[in-house]
Amino acid sequence: MPDEVSSLDFRRVYSPEEFDRIKLGLVPKEMEDKWFIYCENLTLNIHRSWTGYCIYQITLQCQEDKTYQVIQALVNKNIAQYNQQNDKYDVLLMEYLIDRLLLGKNVRFPAPAELSGEAKAIFKHSMVGNATPNVLEPGPDTNIQLGVVNRLYGCLFGGAIGDAVGSYYEGQTNVKSVEFDVINGITDDTQLTLATCESIIESKGVSAAGVAKKMLEWYNKGKLSGLGASTLKALRDLQVGAHWALSGRSGEYAAGNGAAMRIAPLAFFVNIETDRTLIRDICNITHKNDEAYVGCLAILRALHYIISGQWNSGQSLLDVIIPELPDTDVRDNLLKLQNAPSLTIGEAAQLIGTSGHVVESVPFSIFSAQKIKESKFEDILSDIILCGGDTDTNAALAGNIMGAAIGFTGFSTKVLTAFKNIKECDDITRVGNELMQILITK
Repeated sequence: MPDEVSSLDFRRVYSPEEFDRIKLGLVPKEMEDKWFIYCENLTLNIHRSWTGYCIYQITLQCQEDKTYQVIQALVNKNIAQYNQQNDKYDVLLMEYLIDRLLLGKNVRFPAPAELSGEAKAIFKHSMVGNATPNVLEPGPDTNIQLGVVNRLYGCLFGGAIGDAVGSYYEGQTNVKSVEFDVINGITDDTQLTLATCESIIESKGVSAAGVAKKMLEWYNKGKLSGLGASTLKALRDLQVGAHWALSGRSGEYAAGNGAAMRIAPLAFFVNIETDRTLIRDICNITHKNDEAYVGCLAILRALHYIISGQWNSGQSLLDVIIPELPDTDVRDNLLKLQNAPSLTIGEAAQLIGTSGHVVESVPFSIFSAQKIKESKFEDILSDIILCGGDTDTNAALAGNIMGAAIGFTGFSTKVLTAFKNIKECDDITRVGNELMQILITK
């Protein structure tokens, strides 16, 4: 801000969920995006994207009820940087920028009263361009309209929540209900997913060598817990100098879900049609097995149809995945579930199982996740966990898919609170932010 500023009479209180969305800010993706917004601590800085001038600066304060109240709002009064001199209009515009660009609400642009017709349209375009938000207000058309960045955050956060909640109940018997305020921390499901993400960030793309290198780095730093046998063997092989293509297990004992549980980020950065060899290579680092590979392919197929908006209302996710998969036990179990669409999650678990074997875990998780069109995220995760078995991975896989489907904006306060209770939540958010930067420049 320059020295010439003025205080505005801007009084707003935002819910905890709204503040979480406000913190994401707005990074311009194209020339028509006129604003760059970021939140540092409790100060929201609103800049013009072309000039970089800071036009508004808003300070918030957390209240006892966990809401966030605006305690100061400043406007740039340097006429060389910003020549709008109507404070009342600045209040209206500032409110619009937050409601539309950060909260994704369908609100009317506050054009000055003296403008009409073409002049009004030109003014709006000069001020906000296409007014494209980072997130969209949930609604009936959210599945089609959600932006890829919103789906990315939803995928990462959803998987972490499923992992953290599910890990608490793994191995327990006679569980009657699932509590989302009981967090056991993330396990190798999310840890290896984050390592994969950091590899993508570091190399600005996806490579098997890069993923293997980052996984080994996490292992050497003691940042991985609860590793499966195949993954552990691969990391020990890498540690003594083995090439990534020769590490890990082969054969029937390599048919675990350890590759599928870390594969989700690739859905945002690879071409599912042309990058099959790359996908197999990423799987083969730890699991050299056709079932493990098809499990990865099934997860990526599900995410692809969701991210691209091709999963239509009323359509079974299994219907679009199964035709694209080779003949394997994973596909056979998906066919069993496809032929019994009215099954509950509990009945699906009895039909195909919920163990860490990829032929059970992946079909069960995808079948459960597709119920997001009729049930709440937290209710589906609860039903998955109550079925027992590999609760953390099954919940994480379903969480990845459901999170991508509803986006970050689709999470309830209950789910977002659970995410905040994960001690690594800031690291997960940071990784999401860095991946977002890569996505918007692709």
